[in-house]
Amino acid sequence: MAVSTRRPAPKTRAPLWNEERRQAFLDTLAACSNVAASERAAGMMPGSAYRERRRSAEFRAAWDEALCEGYARLELVLLERALGGVVARTTRNEKGEEVKEQFSDRLGMALLAAHRSAVTAARGLRPAVDGESARDWLSRKLAEMNKRMGGEG
Repeated sequence: MAVSTRRPAPKTRAPLWNEERRQAFLDTLAACSNVAASERAAGMMPGSAYRERRRSAEFRAAWDEALCEGYARLELVLLERALGGVVARTTRNEKGEEVKEQFSDRLGMALLAAHRSAVTAARGLRPAVDGESARDWLSRKLAEMNKRMGGEG
């Protein structure tokens, strides 16, 4: 019986989240609202962003902000398409075949509807509970914005 001299391949460690990878992830997430594509852009393993989101409150807040930006972009695109119509782009793929690029407005609207509550919550636009009136809530939000901009509130 021969003894195997083969050694197992060394294990490679998954890359760790650092500031550069976080920023690449968040920039891509803001542009496309796609977590898997954002993980690829950051050079991270699939599913690792969700683990980082659970681990870091700071990353979770930045994630929510990036999604808000992504959905704001989607709203703008859909509004422009509704007002100005649709121009489909035609390109050629590597085989020389014509490819028509057109996006689904229905899908965009469905995505907005599905995520509206999450985006609204992340933007902090939910009216308060516990009997706070809409006027009081609006006054409080305006005071918070004023403070962020360097005012006295």
